[in-house]
Amino acid sequence: MITLLTVIRKKPEVSTEEFRHFMKYEYGPTYQALPQTRAYTQYHLTDLASDGAEDPIDAIVQISFESQESMAEALSTDAYKKAHQLRERYMRETSLGIHSARVDDTVTFV
Repeated sequence: MITLLTVIRKKPEVSTEEFRHFMKYEYGPTYQALPQTRAYTQYHLTDLASDGAEDPIDAIVQISFESQESMAEALSTDAYKKAHQLRERYMRETSLGIHSARVDDTVTFV
């Protein structure tokens, strides 16, 4: 299983309500519909640590695939390409707005 965590920052001109609606009703269902997706969770956030040095984080998405190959297959579909185009209206591009990282290990204490 391969799991990615993606930190997302919305564009400044997009309201929080508009962004969350897009994430919940347009963007997320696209990934849910991909047969390669094993798990998909959105965390909509209010960033409490914003000191002005960086823009606040608006969401974190956790998505899992069975393998690297199934992830590559999902990312080459027309549905994913459509989701990628849709997000251009709402999310900042580059690592400032969309920053993904692979989970290598999970340590749970509680």
